[in-house]
Amino acid sequence: MVVAIILAGCTGSNKVYQSGANAPVTYQTFYDNLSPYGTWIDYREYGHVWTPNVDGDFRPYDTNGHWVYSDEGWAWASDYSWGWAPFHYGRWLYDDMYGWLWVPDYNWSPAWVTWGYVDDYYCWAPLMPGTDVSQQFGGWRPPLFYWNGCRRDHIYDRNLSPVIERPEQVANFASRITVINNFNSTPRRNAYYSKGPEVQEVQKYVQPRIEPATIKDVHDIKEARHNGNDLNVYRPPVQDPKLTVRQHPKLVVQPREFRKADAATSKPFIREEQRPVLQRNDQRANVNKLPVIHQDNGNPGNNNGGGRRRGRNQ
Repeated sequence: MVVAIILAGCTGSNKVYQSGANAPVTYQTFYDNLSPYGTWIDYREYGHVWTPNVDGDFRPYDTNGHWVYSDEGWAWASDYSWGWAPFHYGRWLYDDMYGWLWVPDYNWSPAWVTWGYVDDYYCWAPLMPGTDVSQQFGGWRPPLFYWNGCRRDHIYDRNLSPVIERPEQVANFASRITVINNFNSTPRRNAYYSKGPEVQEVQKYVQPRIEPATIKDVHDIKEARHNGNDLNVYRPPVQDPKLTVRQHPKLVVQPREFRKADAATSKPFIREEQRPVLQRNDQRANVNKLPVIHQDNGNPGNNNGGGRRRGRNQ
């Protein structure tokens, strides 16, 4: 069963966790800051996931953003005000009924995608839950529908969306993609991400000189943006709520722990035949039909009312 959830906000707790660029946060921070821009649902395979309230044909690492080269690799600079989290923490999966769903996770990276090339194109695809780039060596490949691509001379465009081509529009596109094995490790939990194509290689195809952006940590989510040659990022470490409570025992409102699927039983969808079968408006209508669970402020799991309801299902 897939259930929409509306949890009471913990805005007071954010003041504790956002006191500095490296101050730790919990999943509650994801919830509080993303609720105004989409819907949290309880998805049976992967626990609590989020779907953005975006009109039209939304695709992660495609819609309303562009690639920026930095000393940590190619980073996705989103023009959405909520882009600081879903494109740098966690994974994306596509569901025919509900559209694109974001599954939160602990590690930050410039982008959680796999990179490749074919013919005159650079290609990239969101990593699914339960996968990382090291699994490429085991033969895992994203489904056809996940791939995006653009001609190599456009990869550095600031306005990228108009030049992105979907692999299903090109015959035999995805089956011929060569994966770029250029990895880097995250600071925490020994995870790995793809840095993307080497800048020296990309420079052969693009006209403007590629100036590596400087990644600057900021402590305010509103400051997370691509500004000139600076890429301001909000990337606090994400803590387990139980550990956070032990560190801050005097918190009046305790952060809640989002339900996560058991990694041993949840498997990523790998269906090459996967295609969108509904229009975005129909998928949004399906999400809005889901039952809503609200919880007491500070009493997780209490469905008897009393909590402040948030989100767009009001």
